[in-house]
Amino acid sequence: MGFLTWIKEHIRKNKNYIFVMLLAVTVSFITLTVFDNQDSSIYRKKMLSNIRKADSFNSFQDDLFRYEVTSNSITTAYNLRHPENYNIPVLNPVLTDFSYKDYASDYNNNISKKKISKISEKLTSFKNDDLSVNDRITYDLIQKYLKSSYDFYDYPYYESLLGKTTGVAANLPVTFSEFPLNTTSDIETYLTLFKQVPTFFDNIIKYENERIKHDMGTPVFMLKQTENQLTDFIKNLKTDNNCFITTFEERTKHTEGLTQKERSKYISNNKYYVNYYIVPAYERLLKYIHAKTTLSDNFPHPDLPAKDIPYGICIYPKGKEYYQLVVKNLTGSDKTVPELTELTDKSLNNALSDVLRIATTDTDAYMYYCDHPVETGYHSPEGILDALSLMIRDDYPILKSSVGYNVKTVPGALAEMVSPAFYMIPAIDDYENNTIYINPLYTSEENGNLFTTLAHEGFPGHLYQTVYFNSLNPAPIRQILDYPGYVEGWATYVELNSFSLINYTKYKESLPILYRSDAIINLALSTRIDIGVNYEGWTLEDTCRYFEELGFNSYYAPDIYSYVVESPGNYLSYFIGYLEIEDLKQEYRNLKMENYTDNDFHKALVDIGPADFETIRKYMFQ
Repeated sequence: MGFLTWIKEHIRKNKNYIFVMLLAVTVSFITLTVFDNQDSSIYRKKMLSNIRKADSFNSFQDDLFRYEVTSNSITTAYNLRHPENYNIPVLNPVLTDFSYKDYASDYNNNISKKKISKISEKLTSFKNDDLSVNDRITYDLIQKYLKSSYDFYDYPYYESLLGKTTGVAANLPVTFSEFPLNTTSDIETYLTLFKQVPTFFDNIIKYENERIKHDMGTPVFMLKQTENQLTDFIKNLKTDNNCFITTFEERTKHTEGLTQKERSKYISNNKYYVNYYIVPAYERLLKYIHAKTTLSDNFPHPDLPAKDIPYGICIYPKGKEYYQLVVKNLTGSDKTVPELTELTDKSLNNALSDVLRIATTDTDAYMYYCDHPVETGYHSPEGILDALSLMIRDDYPILKSSVGYNVKTVPGALAEMVSPAFYMIPAIDDYENNTIYINPLYTSEENGNLFTTLAHEGFPGHLYQTVYFNSLNPAPIRQILDYPGYVEGWATYVELNSFSLINYTKYKESLPILYRSDAIINLALSTRIDIGVNYEGWTLEDTCRYFEELGFNSYYAPDIYSYVVESPGNYLSYFIGYLEIEDLKQEYRNLKMENYTDNDFHKALVDIGPADFETIRKYMFQ
């Protein structure tokens, strides 16, 4: 369970599956159980009291939103441009609500579980039948969220915070580099948060020490990977070209009412804070990790998992039960892990069969596919996004208003730390202004992945789905409930469909199937290995054998093994989410029969918005 609300995928990332193991933000969910800090405790205690005394469901959900969105300054800043419009006062800057001391006390005394129980009791006092359809959906989702949060509190210390891809140290630079600096007040908040980073890292170290006491410490090979990454990152931090400095200088060019003299002063202060707070914090964390990596018994490859030792989450006490909860949260699927395994195997075999069929019936097309990446003829991200926004008009509902978006290049200092591309989720009250980042280190037309990546991140992927749902003016609480299975499943679904939108110059019948099948195979393999490692206890040796039995080179096995150990279930949010949407589509097609259209199905799905798939089925087919 995630207790860092600002790691709630404010960034939606697109990974190149097996072949490029890159960084992803930990998929966390709103805990509803964060720890009150001194600065905001008075306001948040008032909200908690209001929740328990609410005389209507609308008041209940609005105060719950205010309680959650003010858990820390990062969450507030990313979700709201104008908190005052939501009756939220100016609160003192707080980097995170996580304190190891409070975390330990909470679990020892069941503080949060008691809070959840009281909130749940209040929720059930409202009669669901008296609510509108939209409010009934919100009611059901809050109820499930509370149940999920309650269940996760039986599993303390299961989550690692020191991985190289989903760890806090890797994600903090991206989080700060996109922190909105619209006003001088935002800048003051931003700089104040820098002062809190050392204490935050100290709490993470204390948390890891407690995990070690419970025999649940981060595997040494993961720490070594993180150590290698941090060593390079800190070298860059000590230059003026680091991401904290370059992105700050760029963003303050657009800060409202900021004079050049004030800007120069803030730039100077920012450099001082980076050197005085950020660099020492990272150095202290690196020193701690280095002390742990000296324990490695996997010489001469301390940054790789040992071949014959299982590292998956299932080796922990009740690890399988925990993994099932993680999978349910990340996918939104109520199916058991064995059922999802069966679905994954079936999909993998179908995709392999499609490739084999074309390899034997259209050999020229197959050989072309083997030697060539996807070729589209587009040469700019903006051109692709403009084209996609027009291509999808027949099969997807048209957005009610024009959408503004900027395509930016990932700063060089961050290129090796972030994904091939990512979409920045806009503030609730500024959803028409969107940003997509392209990382040219991994994503380009030459690599053959730019078109499909932008379908995933842009139209009709994350950007389209986010803007469409927000344009319906949903309850604010709906916009901060996180459903990775829905949002990543949708983006994967439309990405896979985008292969059919490409104007192939040759082999027009076979190439779309081959490229699409290739993507499905990669996703299915990654998902199956995630399950094998974290639910069935596979070792690296088992994973290599799995590759080889399918006829694949096991060269990528260590990378994907490391990733699924660090981030259990993350691949499933993409692939199982996609499979659930395909199942929904077939059910909808069977219901509508000759009246079925893709546009109608897509509208039904995006109208309901992010949710678990049981809830979607309930309201789509009622």
